Amino acid sequence: MSFRVLPTAQADEPCLKIAFPEPVQSEGLDHFYRLVMRKAGLCVETVHMPNARALMAVRHGEVDGVFAGLDEFGENVGVPVVRGTVPVGNPDGLLVIKEGGVSALSALTNETVGAWQGVLWSEGMMENYPHVVLVPGGPEMMMEMLLKGRIDAMLINGHSLGVLGGAPEGYVASPIAKLAVYSWLNAKHEALLPQFDEGTKMLREQISELRKK
Repeated sequence: MSFRVLPTAQADEPCLKIAFPEPVQSEGLDHFYRLVMRKAGLCVETVHMPNARALMAVRHGEVDGVFAGLDEFGENVGVPVVRGTVPVGNPDGLLVIKEGGVSALSALTNETVGAWQGVLWSEGMMENYPHVVLVPGGPEMMMEMLLKGRIDAMLINGHSLGVLGGAPEGYVASPIAKLAVYSWLNAKHEALLPQFDEGTKMLREQISELRKK
């Protein structure tokens, strides 16, 4: 994959600090992200942190935005933010549970369900369910806990499950939601949104090309 650096991004310009999920779900994704944003005319520095930490970092001005967040992000961050108009992705929200078990949240009874801490869609879906374990280590930790029997099921997005190799043997993944994911910026950077959107568009195009190979 090659990129041509455009002269619109000056070496001495300040860089936007953008929170990236920790752990990063695709090797090299944040590297390509910086390159396409530079091509779009922006200097971007990626900062790896857990989802819950990213929300607080935007709230307290420690970062200028986040790479990926649902619509609920804007409602919960507590400071003025603007959403990119180009979606980062549109994965399924999945319930992964043993074959022969339930396939809907409404059918859960006493199963222990893992949810990625700081991910608003999964936490929101489980807010009235008493047997939830919030997992700070993300998909990898949830998968490990599932295989060791520490949880009976987990909520995960389709992209993250694909990176992990899909549902493990003996388990099934049932779609329970459709997730529109966007990037977000502090509202004080709203004037940069066109370049921000252009960078996101180029990243999606590059990922799409890689998947075809």
